[in-house]
Amino acid sequence: MSWAVSIFRHMLDWRVERKVTLLLLLSVVAVPLVLLVMLHSQGAQATMNFLVGLLTASIILFVPLSKWMSHVIALRNIREINDQCTQIKQGDYANVELPLNDFDGSGHDFVRLKRNMYWMGHAIATREKRLQSAMTRLAASQRQIGESLDYARLIQTSFLPDAAKLDDLLPGHFLIWSQRDAVGGDSYWFRKWGGGFFVGVMDCTGHGVPGAFMTLIVHSLLEKAVAEADGSPAAVLGSMNRLIKKALRQNRKDAVSDDGMDCALCYVNPDAGRLTFAGARNSLFRVDADGVEVIKGDRCGLGYVRSPEDYRFSDTSIHLTGKQRFYMATDGLSDQVGGEKRLPFGKRRFMRFVNDGFRTPMNVQREELLHLFEEYQGGETRRDDVTVLGFELG
Repeated sequence: MSWAVSIFRHMLDWRVERKVTLLLLLSVVAVPLVLLVMLHSQGAQATMNFLVGLLTASIILFVPLSKWMSHVIALRNIREINDQCTQIKQGDYANVELPLNDFDGSGHDFVRLKRNMYWMGHAIATREKRLQSAMTRLAASQRQIGESLDYARLIQTSFLPDAAKLDDLLPGHFLIWSQRDAVGGDSYWFRKWGGGFFVGVMDCTGHGVPGAFMTLIVHSLLEKAVAEADGSPAAVLGSMNRLIKKALRQNRKDAVSDDGMDCALCYVNPDAGRLTFAGARNSLFRVDADGVEVIKGDRCGLGYVRSPEDYRFSDTSIHLTGKQRFYMATDGLSDQVGGEKRLPFGKRRFMRFVNDGFRTPMNVQREELLHLFEEYQGGETRRDDVTVLGFELG
């Protein structure tokens, strides 16, 4: 149907153009010329009267005839083109008629312009349909990915220790576990052993899904590492270094991956009044009435290809006298860019915060640290996962 209408309009445009040309030829040239020839035999006076009458009629009919001709030749076509543009602007392509496939580009400029407008509307409509179809498929894929990530987060969370049990071991503590994405590479861990308990934070390679896989591997290896460690955090880290390298086959020269983790690990023995710390590229922050002390860990990560398989980590023993607070944090806290100068949050800012808040209840200090961190980050993009574990002893 639309094809037949297009043919009719094409023929109509051709006929209108030819009719207007013929009408102008007859009314302006042929008819006056014939009348002049006929009146020439009547004498000069009659000819002059005819010319004066023709000139007067031309002056009188000039404006309405011009409007009529402009409407026939131009205005009608312009209105149709404007209507076409309005439909395209509003996204209404239902009434956009397809041009003739065999249109050769002939005809006056308005005919060609209308044909081009038809093609433009058809092309936009076709692309919009393709885009809408692609957006629908993309939305479905995004929904599936989101559902998968939500379930992955549930699995990762199930590997984390029970927070209620941590309350029993450390009544005065706070924990911030904030992943950059739905899942991430930060984790925390604690376990009763002997007369005390282990507690630590881990920062595995990457973030998002790869980091989350690493946390699952790490948690599955920790139990075996503790059994071989005899209560020494340094021994746990050394065992984890070997176990990760073996699990990821990174103890070979032809290793295809280079993944691992950084860790801060403490063993607390309340009966002995002692805390033992060992770190793999992570530090322990100790705060008492005299200020803040940074106890650095070893400069060797766990499980990486470049980490020596026989590396011996070192323990640092701290005597628990008086009130002391201890903090372990992943580098997602200190590395976050923000502030007016877009500089990292840094360890010094964190040390100043824990020192100033030495008398602040731990649960209140957690909220204050979150507020400080979020305010410092401002509109900057979160760079990494963030985990902070603080606890009070004595």
